[in-house]
Amino acid sequence: MKKAITSLVVFFMFSGGVALAQELGNPARLIKQGQFDVGFQWNWVFKQSFEDYDLKRTYSDGYKNTSRKGADFKNDQYYMATITYGIFDQINVSAKLGMVDGGKWLDYQAGNNWEGDLESNFVWAIGAKGKIYEFDNGLGFGLAARYMRYDNRKVKNWRSLEAGETAADLGWATDDKLDYRQFDFMANAYWTFGVFTPYLGVGYTYYDVNFRGHWTHENPFYGWVNYDASFSNENKFTALAGVDMDLGINFKANIQGTFVSSTALTFGITYCF
Repeated sequence: MKKAITSLVVFFMFSGGVALAQELGNPARLIKQGQFDVGFQWNWVFKQSFEDYDLKRTYSDGYKNTSRKGADFKNDQYYMATITYGIFDQINVSAKLGMVDGGKWLDYQAGNNWEGDLESNFVWAIGAKGKIYEFDNGLGFGLAARYMRYDNRKVKNWRSLEAGETAADLGWATDDKLDYRQFDFMANAYWTFGVFTPYLGVGYTYYDVNFRGHWTHENPFYGWVNYDASFSNENKFTALAGVDMDLGINFKANIQGTFVSSTALTFGITYCF
């Protein structure tokens, strides 16, 4: 059974094309060589801020223009099944599968601010983490990385924040989608005492969005508009703090806060065998 699960994890890692990894939590400490850790993780991302970007418009009459915009994503929630495998005592690899749901896209431009609903979408992540050194007193240091992405996530129910009207109220039928990818690389320190392992981490985070949209007006006189844009996170520095708790009989729980590049809270529970 373990051989079959190992084959699945390795296949998923390399079929993704990128050998990067999960965040520190779930759990922070590494599992032993040949062990598996399976569980569930819930992540509430309160806010992600993006650099200003250029929104390109192409109109049905052939006219084109570009405007400078700002953007935030708010209140995305991730529900992820997780699996981690101990390749060595010092190196673990992992995969995650799940859904992202409930987010809002706030789009900013003076006098032209909009909010859209980010629809539910499949999301996956792959990664690895390693232990640099651990002292006899439980103090240890490690590295972790993650690659996460989702594709073709729909954006619906656009609302003008000035007028309070939706795009549909104004006669527009919208068809908007985005692709999202995120890279994280973290250095961490942890200290195990009793059943608790608190940890701190700092590192680099990069996430970007590729957006395309098509709006068609109910009045043929106004025709249609195509939209195209790409943008990335405003702050690349990430800090986090969390704690793992050994619940006994091979179960562990985890809570983690993430700051600066995004503001998020994560809960997880796992079982090791």
